[in-house]
Amino acid sequence: MFAPVQLDDATPVTLPEAGIARPAAQALSPEHVAPAPLALPAPAQFETVVGLVKSVFGVPAVGIALHGAPGASGRGVYRSFLETPLIRPADDGGEDEVIGALRILDTAERQFTDQDCIMLEGFARLIVDQVDLWAEASRDVLTGAMTRRAFGEALKKTLAAQERHGGTATLLMFDLDHFKAINDTYGHAAGDAVLKCVARVVRRELRVEDSFGRLGGEEFGVLLDHVGTESARDVAERIRRAIEAAQVPGMEHIAFTASIGVAPRALARDGAAAWLDAADAALYRAKAEGRNRVFIATGDA
Repeated sequence: MFAPVQLDDATPVTLPEAGIARPAAQALSPEHVAPAPLALPAPAQFETVVGLVKSVFGVPAVGIALHGAPGASGRGVYRSFLETPLIRPADDGGEDEVIGALRILDTAERQFTDQDCIMLEGFARLIVDQVDLWAEASRDVLTGAMTRRAFGEALKKTLAAQERHGGTATLLMFDLDHFKAINDTYGHAAGDAVLKCVARVVRRELRVEDSFGRLGGEEFGVLLDHVGTESARDVAERIRRAIEAAQVPGMEHIAFTASIGVAPRALARDGAAAWLDAADAALYRAKAEGRNRVFIATGDA
């Protein structure tokens, strides 16, 4: 159990008001390499439990920080907080895994009780269960990327958030060139190894706040939140080069490349499905123009 921690006037803390912390908008430089983790739940996944925690404890702010998610960068000065780890129990008698932390914050000075600690630990167990259930339903087993359904939900939630608060985002869609020939020539086990390798190298080119999903077969999607078209072009080119240079250990003779379509947020006026269609059309233009290249969608494409 974690003992309560009190902050005096000289040591204010700044943390997000609720949910998982998201970073401020930032451009991506061509040199940017910040490995993204396996798929993580979006902040909206915890809206219900966050509201319940705030109501039970009577606090204005709740923070959920999963390991691998962005650090805190929110608003507000808080004088009291209480934190407990998010612990996933081991299934085989091994060591339990700490996957993050749950924190409640108050703008007023207050003393948290032992009963508060016990209740917060109960909410922490609930959040761990939610993370595990989300992962079971939303993560592609082979590549660790989001499933098509989970990725589509991420698109919808991003669009809804931007309609309320503004912002920008860019959608990438790519697939592997002549992937069927890899399966036909080297077998499906080799094809699976290539897909796992591609997912691994792509995650290394993304930020933790980006969404990465497997849309089906050898087709993948990347949602770059807070990123405009020109920066997204740089990311797409970096992904393309990384895939072209990648090698599967023990199968270095297998070469593979990817074609990538880029769709700006402006092409999502009619919703997530229209955004996916625009990225898909750009992807096929990239293939039509010779493969192993990036094509940027416009309103006419």
